Amino acid sequence: MLLILLALIVTVFYYLNYPGVELNADTPAYLHVVERIQTHAYQLADTWRLPGYPLLILLVYALSGQGNLMAVSIVQAGLFVLATLEIYVLALWLAGRAWLAFLIGLLVGSNIILLSYVKPIMSEGVALWLLTTLALAIAYFVRTTSVRAFWLVVICILPLFLTRPEWTYLPLPLFAYLLLVALRRGMAQRLWRHGLIALGLIYVVVGGYVAGNALMNHYAGITAIENINLFGKVLQYNMQDEAGPEYAATVRRIDVYRSRGDWDPYHILPHVPELAQDNAAPAAQFARSIIVQHPLEFLVKSVPPFFSSLIDYSDVDRQNIPGPFDGPLNALKSVDRVLYLWNATFPLWAVVWLFMLCWRRTRSNVIVLTMGAMVLLVLYGLIVTTLGGYSSHDYMRVHIVFDPLLILVTWHPKIR
Repeated sequence: MLLILLALIVTVFYYLNYPGVELNADTPAYLHVVERIQTHAYQLADTWRLPGYPLLILLVYALSGQGNLMAVSIVQAGLFVLATLEIYVLALWLAGRAWLAFLIGLLVGSNIILLSYVKPIMSEGVALWLLTTLALAIAYFVRTTSVRAFWLVVICILPLFLTRPEWTYLPLPLFAYLLLVALRRGMAQRLWRHGLIALGLIYVVVGGYVAGNALMNHYAGITAIENINLFGKVLQYNMQDEAGPEYAATVRRIDVYRSRGDWDPYHILPHVPELAQDNAAPAAQFARSIIVQHPLEFLVKSVPPFFSSLIDYSDVDRQNIPGPFDGPLNALKSVDRVLYLWNATFPLWAVVWLFMLCWRRTRSNVIVLTMGAMVLLVLYGLIVTTLGGYSSHDYMRVHIVFDPLLILVTWHPKIR
């Protein structure tokens, strides 16, 4: 109760300090999907944005009135407080001591950095809660290894990847890990059939969404943003000159912008129309041709961002409007900024928990198996972020979704 109260106080102070609805560059795209769904209820598929977050906005509209974006933001604040409580429950299961769980929960519930991405009309805050809820369901499965708990995990996965596309491939490594857990607990024979059925159902949903996108929007994919991101990765690593000779004229135009230090694909594509057409599909093909021909170079260049993205900090864009609680909020944010640097220790903790998963004395321990799952979720997020993002701002935005789990892993005490 004390944790919930403190999280509510910090959240309310933050919202009072920055009153009004906060929009960003992604907001119009989400609102466009909302409008499309309201006009044509069957058109859930969109070329750019998945339907999970727009459906939440529609639900809030139904309860609070059409166009009430402030209510949407307040709901996101409530989900953030709920995620704080879920982190507390996770930490309590793992640490076994309420005061330690309280401190770990407080690192999340009083985190101004997280709140600065929760309040705006964007999907990160909702995805943060969805992933934390999924983590709690996974922990419950590890404790019980029941079929019912496994299907609870499946139910939690669906809205997550219908909100944020980078989590679409999570079921593959996650179900493999859950099968390992079941094997360690003597339940593998019962689970593997359910795992295959669940994978089939999940990717039937994914395939249905892709087919709907192809039918209604003439784009056979989940989101065209992945095309932009692939092109952005090649520009970030300065690998555009390694394209085939058929791209010679295109590369020369790209090099003009790259020589100015600009590798933002949204700045470059309007000036390279042959890559921008068909939802930037040619840009993605251009990038894939380079990556396929130089996979080792691409992976080697991805190693530094994997580590640096852990501590890359980019404040959310906002007009600097003084508020009544600037003093205490800035003090909290300064502390959070220092704590953010502690993320750099995650690779060390990942190695420690991997060792415990392999060590005979601890490999079947419930805490070790649970922490292994938390490490898996964070590692997946980090790898997808590194391979999909191309700027420090992108890294931080996607990290927001799994930052509570990152805090849990890096601040959890050693195994009892």
